[in-house]
Amino acid sequence: MSLVSAAFLAFVAITALIYYLVPGGARRWVLIAASLVFCASCGFYSLIFVLLAAVTTFIGGMLSGPSKSKGLRNAAAVITVVLNLGILCAVRYYGVIGLFAENLNKIFGATASTNTFMYYVVPVGMAFYTLQLIGYTLDCRWERTEPEKNFFRYLLFATYFPYFTSGPMNSYADLSVKLDGAKDAKFSLERLRDSAIRIAWGFFKKLVIADRIAVIVNSIYGNHEVYGGLYVFIGAAAFAIQLYADFSGCMDVVLGTSHLIGIEMPENFNSPFLAHTIREYWQRWHITLGGWLRDYLFYPMLRTSAFVKIGDVSKKLFGKKKGKKVPTYFGLIILWAAVGYWHGGLMKYVIGTGLLHCFYIILGELVEPISVKLRKTLHSEKMPYKIFQTARTFFLICLGHIFFRANNVPDAIEMYKAIFRPFTINGEWIASLGLDTGNLIVLLISFAVLVAVDIYKYREKQEEEPRLVLQTIASKPVVVAWAVFMLLAVAVLIFGMYGLGYDSGAFIYARI
Repeated sequence: MSLVSAAFLAFVAITALIYYLVPGGARRWVLIAASLVFCASCGFYSLIFVLLAAVTTFIGGMLSGPSKSKGLRNAAAVITVVLNLGILCAVRYYGVIGLFAENLNKIFGATASTNTFMYYVVPVGMAFYTLQLIGYTLDCRWERTEPEKNFFRYLLFATYFPYFTSGPMNSYADLSVKLDGAKDAKFSLERLRDSAIRIAWGFFKKLVIADRIAVIVNSIYGNHEVYGGLYVFIGAAAFAIQLYADFSGCMDVVLGTSHLIGIEMPENFNSPFLAHTIREYWQRWHITLGGWLRDYLFYPMLRTSAFVKIGDVSKKLFGKKKGKKVPTYFGLIILWAAVGYWHGGLMKYVIGTGLLHCFYIILGELVEPISVKLRKTLHSEKMPYKIFQTARTFFLICLGHIFFRANNVPDAIEMYKAIFRPFTINGEWIASLGLDTGNLIVLLISFAVLVAVDIYKYREKQEEEPRLVLQTIASKPVVVAWAVFMLLAVAVLIFGMYGLGYDSGAFIYARI
């Protein structure tokens, strides 16, 4: 079931109606039933695999609790993590590593006319819920949370339908409290209004912006032998915008849906393209994934005996100040390689969203002493320099997106070479990108709205709460809020990219 469909809206409406009609104690069962129905609607195997992950991590958490012996706790945590990561790699990335691909196709009845095993079994949201549930088991082992004894309470955490397909990621300690407290949530027109606006905004970003600019992206990346020079950068920038509008639009639908039933989810984006550095960009993009990787991979890895020894040896070789950074750099390389592999298992992802960004960050650390002097000379506190920083960061991100979006590494390299080919911009070439004048005007206006919202939201200091347009709208007279909703809804109905044969549910992060 696509998150941007009439079927999903009807599903949410029915679920919310039943949810608010039943007594508070029964609401959990309504959400469990709705979540299982939603998982099943994403495919039979999607339901099977999430149930398998829920059962194994629930048992792993029970056996990893403080009441068990240390040996059992360690063994349970390791087995649970390896098992679930193994299933993720074998199923989601099996086509990448070629592991038993032919036999799996036969077992699951895939044929040439139905594509491959992946066509049937690729579990929607698997990359997200696997990490989230592994995090619960590790929290139990590290005594950050008490093991849950009620499987059905844990099952709701594992399958909660708003975030099932794409996140945001949550810890059990945080979300379980919110799920428990939702039994006291009260329905109100204000809650309905805020949810409707957030969902409509998500639809707008996905259907009006992301799926329209995708036409340009597909034209350039699909014909990289033809398009050269500036067109390569146009394609890379267009894909960056498509990816942001697509993924953040999905998050808006998720957060709006969850708000409707009284469960607040963490924000996943904070004006990422206004970041001044690559490090800051990743602190503003896919925030909950970054938090998970920091808490469950990077910091634990640096605390291992192997990395402590690397640090000790490095301090002797390079001195205390430089030596202590060496294990951090090694950890960053492993971390970013894992980030790239998580995005799809192909080398283009490992480079484009992994190692290239690692290179940016480490290089930034190494040249920081020079950068400090340069910033003083160039008056970094002034707006022109800040604009330069933002433009530079966006440019570096787009270079990585060439790998991300290209079919493979050789195609990406050919696109880099194409940058230096002669090019001519004229009306005929612009028309060849696939959008007529009317659609280009719609795209430019809608993109301008998106930029204005992000600029309004932006706070240079990340510890400051961003200004949310929705909160500002909510403070206005009710007629203003509903007018905004109607404007967004009409824009989606009139300018949304959909029609016969169109797959509006193909969110980019659900397919990689």
